[in-house]
Amino acid sequence: MKKKIIGIVVLMLLATTVVSAANINVKEIKNKIVDDEPYEPTLFDWFCVDQKQTHTDGFGITLGPPATCAQSFTPKKDKLTAVSLYIFKHGTPPEPVHITVSIRDNLTGSDLATKTIDTSVVSIKYTWVMFDFEDISITPGDTYFIVCSGDGGAVPNVYCWFYSNSSKYSRGEGWYKGNQAIDWITLEQAGYGADYCFKTYFRKPLDRSGTINNENPISHWVLFMLRRFPNAFPILKQLIGL
Repeated sequence: MKKKIIGIVVLMLLATTVVSAANINVKEIKNKIVDDEPYEPTLFDWFCVDQKQTHTDGFGITLGPPATCAQSFTPKKDKLTAVSLYIFKHGTPPEPVHITVSIRDNLTGSDLATKTIDTSVVSIKYTWVMFDFEDISITPGDTYFIVCSGDGGAVPNVYCWFYSNSSKYSRGEGWYKGNQAIDWITLEQAGYGADYCFKTYFRKPLDRSGTINNENPISHWVLFMLRRFPNAFPILKQLIGL
């Protein structure tokens, strides 16, 4: 896949007291990186993904304390097994950083499910990172939130969550909370972007190691078929020449 150079603007909204959306301080750092286009495992998505927003214009919101990010979504399926977020590493964050994802049905409510990954174990550069938690039952048509934060790093050495500058997902929106003392605001209210890059899964994904293999989507399809239809192995074995 052809590589391109894109500008990354890392946005961190800083606040130490209760403030309105109009007067949140913004610190910008501009940098240039070489980045691959986001990987789209099409066959894999057909079998497992319910909701997704995969477009990015090369911008990211920092996942460093005291801030928290969130993306709302509206499922069509009644089960949620995992989520993937498109995350990149900017500069040299301290290691390890623990990035935690929670699922809520209210931004200020309790967690329905949670999963933490350790960046010393799950290597992140520009990566779809999977958070595989215990399956939960959800209600199709209701609004849910993917809430994400990291416990280390600061501009310019921090992990960031890619997002789109314009609205690409009609069933939810991106949110931001600068610290525990202020209210949640949408990315559009803050003047930055619309939706984070995410995928929600209604079946257990094939690759649950943390990062998604972007090498060969056909292998994902073969594994899927073998796991769900074990009697088809002799046929597949002949087809692929094993």
